[in-house]
Amino acid sequence: MEQKLTVTNDILFFAFKYALGSSSDAPVLVIDSLKENIKSIEAVDLREYIREIYECRNSGMLKDEAAWLDFVDYLQEELQSRE
Repeated sequence: MEQKLTVTNDILFFAFKYALGSSSDAPVLVIDSLKENIKSIEAVDLREYIREIYECRNSGMLKDEAAWLDFVDYLQEELQSRE
């Protein structure tokens, strides 16, 4: 049985950094977790996620690029909704 756990923004960010370079199920799981917690993540951190995704892409290390770029769109929409 799956339990709801409380995680900190730092833990989510560490999971995110791991998942960026992973070609496993990690990207989907991390993206879903970030979406579930999106309202608890500050705008400055959302911008950091976007920056990290683009940096990883530019370095050629980004795996599952389509999923990450879709997530960037999601993050940008979230930022716009907060303005």
